[in-house]
Amino acid sequence: MMTDIQNRADIENIVNSFYEKVHKDFDLAPVFVMPQEHWDTHITRVVNFWENWLFQTGSYNGGMMWVHMQAHQQHGLTTERFERWLALWFITLDSLFSGPRAEFLKSKALEIGQIMNSKMNIGA
Repeated sequence: MMTDIQNRADIENIVNSFYEKVHKDFDLAPVFVMPQEHWDTHITRVVNFWENWLFQTGSYNGGMMWVHMQAHQQHGLTTERFERWLALWFITLDSLFSGPRAEFLKSKALEIGQIMNSKMNIGA
């Protein structure tokens, strides 16, 4: 039986497993091409973001909208890409964990994705 998310190491496992799937995805992979040092920073920020939501660590500061708007300008973060991103996030979580924290990460990602998508793809 799968357990729920317990700590930062579990979140790192989720984030790394998720991005392994993203990098193999024909449509999403190009959005995440960046130099290694930027990639390391990105992963740390994503882990901090989710760790802060789950455990109120205060490890994440700063908004996320600006960097995603930049990515949208470069790559076009379409509704289809948001839906694919969310599907991979859900698949990753469901394959690794089960419980209230895992469900929270899915519902929060859906909420954030809907907000971002509405800001980027109004009338698209």
